[in-house]
Amino acid sequence: MPAHEDAPLVVIETASYAEAEIVGYIYGNALMRQGWRVEPRPQSGTEAEVLESVTTGDATFTVGFTGDLLRMFDSGSTAVAPEDVYPEMMAALPEGVTAGDPAPAEDAPAFVVSRNTSESYGLSSMSDLAGRCGEFTLGASAEMLDDRELTSILATSYDCEFANRTALGPNPRAVLDALRAGQVSVGGMRSADPVLYERDMVMLDDDDNAITAQHLVPVFRKGSLTEDQLTLVNRISGELTTDDIRELLLGIEFGTDSPVAMANFWLDEHDY
Repeated sequence: MPAHEDAPLVVIETASYAEAEIVGYIYGNALMRQGWRVEPRPQSGTEAEVLESVTTGDATFTVGFTGDLLRMFDSGSTAVAPEDVYPEMMAALPEGVTAGDPAPAEDAPAFVVSRNTSESYGLSSMSDLAGRCGEFTLGASAEMLDDRELTSILATSYDCEFANRTALGPNPRAVLDALRAGQVSVGGMRSADPVLYERDMVMLDDDDNAITAQHLVPVFRKGSLTEDQLTLVNRISGELTTDDIRELLLGIEFGTDSPVAMANFWLDEHDY
């Protein structure tokens, strides 16, 4: 018999991509291990669709990213730094919806070079690209290349405008392969992409903190979690790192484990 059988059911609905699914299971399985009743609904659509489910009360809980949520509900915000994005996001969330503590884990746009390119051209930060982007070819997904906000940030904050841009498809492995083959000089990825575990890749530091913060954050109906549940959720958030997400996604990428198994692996490693 569950320890908290009389408590309301926590319905965790997550968007249709592996990262959201794994993290949803981390929160959900942690709650279940403490005896709470949880119904997982993974692969439930886009981030906007699962947020709508939480907003309408069809679901209790989901996961998102601070910058995306802020732009979704306050498109006019110019906040970029984590300490500005999170409070503005909280203020912008729909009525009846709130969020827990943001995790250290972040999945923001990132720019990557091979270690050889880093050493040959002295590139370790985005500022090192200033005034030099015309020398390099950028390879990234079409979605990233079409991101006007990101293009504007590069131009205004880092004096960086790539003259040559190559669309490489949505899989970050394609960017990795193009970098290794010398087809592109700079690759566009996400900071939690598992390919960044590769030792021959160098992620350029966003040293001016110009790229909008995208920290993982649990989002839920106001009043839907008990004090004990919220304490557990926030404790997990405090321990989830970007390196954790990369490691967990590696298991999915190579087909060695399921999202549930990877979530349980993380929970076991962290003594939940």
